[in-house]
Amino acid sequence: MSPEYANFDLLVDRSESGYKARVTESPAGQATAAVTISAAVAEIQAAVAQGWAATDLEQATVKEWGTALYAALFPGEVETCLRRSLDAAERAGRGLRIRLRLADVPELATLPWEFVYAPALSRFLALSRQSPLVRYMELGEAQPSLLVDPPLAVLCVLSDPTDLSPRLEVENEWRSIQDALAPLVAAGRVTLERLPAPTLTALQAHLRRKNVHVLHFIGHGWFDGAGAQSGLVFENEQQQALLITEEQLGVLLDDHAALRLVFLSACEGARVDERDAFQGTAQYLVRLGVPAVLAMQFVISAARAGILSREFYRALADGYAAEAAVTEARKALFDPAGAPEWMTPVLFTRADDTRLVVPVSTPDAPPVIETPPLPFEPETVAVPAGPFVMGSSDASPEWRQHTVELDAFHMGKYPVTNEQYAAFVREHRDNRPRQSGWFFTTPPAGQLDHPVTGITWHDAAAYCEWLSTQTGRQYRLPTEAEWEKAARSADARSYPWGDAEPDASRCNMGTGRTSAVTAHPDGSSPYGCCDMAGNVREWTSTLWGDNLRQARYTYPYRHDGREGAGERPNDLRICRGGAYDDPAALYQCSARTIVHSDARLPTVGFRVVLAR
Repeated sequence: MSPEYANFDLLVDRSESGYKARVTESPAGQATAAVTISAAVAEIQAAVAQGWAATDLEQATVKEWGTALYAALFPGEVETCLRRSLDAAERAGRGLRIRLRLADVPELATLPWEFVYAPALSRFLALSRQSPLVRYMELGEAQPSLLVDPPLAVLCVLSDPTDLSPRLEVENEWRSIQDALAPLVAAGRVTLERLPAPTLTALQAHLRRKNVHVLHFIGHGWFDGAGAQSGLVFENEQQQALLITEEQLGVLLDDHAALRLVFLSACEGARVDERDAFQGTAQYLVRLGVPAVLAMQFVISAARAGILSREFYRALADGYAAEAAVTEARKALFDPAGAPEWMTPVLFTRADDTRLVVPVSTPDAPPVIETPPLPFEPETVAVPAGPFVMGSSDASPEWRQHTVELDAFHMGKYPVTNEQYAAFVREHRDNRPRQSGWFFTTPPAGQLDHPVTGITWHDAAAYCEWLSTQTGRQYRLPTEAEWEKAARSADARSYPWGDAEPDASRCNMGTGRTSAVTAHPDGSSPYGCCDMAGNVREWTSTLWGDNLRQARYTYPYRHDGREGAGERPNDLRICRGGAYDDPAALYQCSARTIVHSDARLPTVGFRVVLAR
């Protein structure tokens, strides 16, 4: 869960010799120190002024620049105060919310402070829920509460004018938001609507008729430093681009007292004018009275924007404060070998408590597991009750596409790993893996976080039975239908991540060996399941029959004996998910592989289901 937060208020203003940093509030008291703008910080400042983006940064420079920004922001006694405050907050079971106040130094507000890296802590502060970083805008008014009585009303505006190039992948981000909020929508805790037309007239009409708590804009942003203007690109009635200034947008939103958060999934939404810290779309909206605005300070790729939105709303729905939800989204974007796009989002706020949703158990959602998981217990993610489209549109008749209704369940986030399976094998040696690098009951060195392979269907089923006994919770193998829903959700997508073709950034393919189950977070399904394409195929509980050439059980899927357990002559079971050496076609969510239940293959593993 999201921690409660103590505040670390850091004000940067001018001094006779340059700048000074002052801690005005913290668990460890106050502190003041002179700020030194090093050559490295000046280099970052110049790069930003020239239109630099996170995607332009060489990997070797990431920590170097982050360290330089940290040294500038937390000099001397200010760093000591920060370290003591982090310790004090941790002892109190709280996190430390770092609130930057930069209104008096707009030229410094242009810097990407979300990038700060603390060498002594070996971490980027903004990548930890214990130290989220926000831009705090003090307006001399009472701090508003963001918490609302359910349902939380979310309105999405998707603007993709036909006369602008390149066109945006707005539909993919819309699907990510739908998937993230699906459990709360089903439970009546959230309403999610899409504005029929991305025009100012349509937005005004909607705001006049209904309360909106969260306004999410997907489209282009713009910033004109010379003209001291910024804004968003809406559409006119002919679906062509219409530049809307922050002032025009503000006029519409100013009287909407229900509004709690604006999410600007648009380039330059968080850009700051070096002459005025309140000049910019996000800053203007907060100054106008919007309690919190999440916006992008640089260009962000369409695929990463979708991940950002999905993970932010998932965390928000779990009751996380907005800054903690942003941190969760940053983690999903983090790639130590790639561009640091995780530092692109910026949260501006004037609120002290940024929670919007208080999580509650609902009949339509899988139950919350109250007992902490044991060390060997697989992590699971919630898959809500409801219908989904199963099968393939271009398959043979017995695999035809159709709708299946399922109860809620928890699906293993990852395939069961060698380390998790080893705890079982130590008690049940006959179920040890074969021909997969194990030395009797000892897993292969350096591969504890790889999926276990070389086990039969019966081994996997026995592991689930043992795990149920150990934990007091009911574990089993997923049915074919459960596996497919967890992989594709309700939108009939081709692959867990969407409809884009498989590549090495999303899954383990063409490598000739397994990889760590956490290696490809960008390939996760809408519900957060990883490795459902590539790495290994996975056993399901579903029978094929006893004739490899002809299925005994055909679509539509139903409970008609195909989930039978136990020993059967020539027992063939259905595996799902393509392995590292399979053709890409088998990575599709609807693809099936038929394997004898007694087979021990280096390309077949499994994951568990925690039943409702």
